Amino acid sequence: MRRLAPRLSIYGVDISSVALADAVRRSDTGGAIFYQAALERLLFADAVFDFISSHEVIEHVEDPAMVPQEFSRVLKPGGVVAIATPNGASWWLEHLRQRGKRALGWRGAPVGEDHTRPPSLWRRECHRAGFVVERQIFDGAALDFQMLVAPARWMPVLSRLFEPLRAVPGINLVLCDRVKFRLSKPGRTAVASNPAVTRCPICRAALSDSADAVVCHKGHRFACNRIGIVDFTALAPEIATNASAVTGASEVAMLQFRRSAGSRRWRRLALFALSTGYAGFLLLLARLGTIIGRFYQPFGRQNSLSSGHGSA
Repeated sequence: MRRLAPRLSIYGVDISSVALADAVRRSDTGGAIFYQAALERLLFADAVFDFISSHEVIEHVEDPAMVPQEFSRVLKPGGVVAIATPNGASWWLEHLRQRGKRALGWRGAPVGEDHTRPPSLWRRECHRAGFVVERQIFDGAALDFQMLVAPARWMPVLSRLFEPLRAVPGINLVLCDRVKFRLSKPGRTAVASNPAVTRCPICRAALSDSADAVVCHKGHRFACNRIGIVDFTALAPEIATNASAVTGASEVAMLQFRRSAGSRRWRRLALFALSTGYAGFLLLLARLGTIIGRFYQPFGRQNSLSSGHGSA
């Protein structure tokens, strides 16, 4: 992004201090400003951004309906959002497993690993947030299968074989592991591009710096994490009086999930059976992919999977 638009002001948001620590250490971030915050409660004022990019993120949140709402709030009228997320309607075995557990009344995965939401849900939530879906793209045909099951050296060949099928309605829905959206917010704005104004993610009040933290005008206090970035995901410990209880509850929930995982042996057998069935499904589509590939190839003859997927 810095190469394409040298004058662009870039702001990065992540809920993980581990990911942010890696971003801060990089020498090629070009002055980007990073914040630790949740997408459901962004710390920015209304209508401050021209463009928002969210790549493989929205499936990892607790409340997915809130994310398009927050994107719409902080985006200027006329702004654009690019979203990439797993295609929860695909027949990839992990998606099938999670959908099956949901059908039985179970969540199917802990927060952070739920890939079962279909493209129709995201389109509905984006429309509800006021966005116009300008374009929807299916790609990553059998990508998870290639990364997790097939040998890595097969990936360039398999991608050239199956990626042309993304152009076939119906097949792309069940075969492509990824879906991408280009959204626009109706209207126009005359506001010039200025540094993004931050606000309290709880009450939207203005923020000010104190000796060791950031405090809003209504008293909400946020402390710095271990890498020196303000953590807007939770109130500072002295304000969050029940912080230890919350931490303990989260540890108990994680322990319960691990216990509910069941026998690893039976799970491996089930995954092997699903992988074998999925491989047979791909084998049936290989001839169709070869035919379509003669007329339509999403990326050039010499490109590998990585270059084609990154440019989509």
